[in-house]
Amino acid sequence: VMVLSAAAAFATQGSAGSNFAPEYGYISTNPNMPCAERVECDDSGNIACTALVGGVLHTAYGKVNPSDTWCTKPLFQKRIN
Repeated sequence: VMVLSAAAAFATQGSAGSNFAPEYGYISTNPNMPCAERVECDDSGNIACTALVGGVLHTAYGKVNPSDTWCTKPLFQKRIN
């Protein structure tokens, strides 16, 4: 039953009518290596995308252009429909 529930959740996640666009966000845990850790975020929403690394909560930011060194684009928590 539990496996079936998980499969149903994934099946409905990308259904027609969903209006979110998943996007990779990055966190900087080391000032010398910006955007080093990649996390899954969303391009719209109300709550900032965050990731817990080493017991510290970091805000994730996206890249405006894929070749950017710095991550400055605000991103939001990934929604599950």
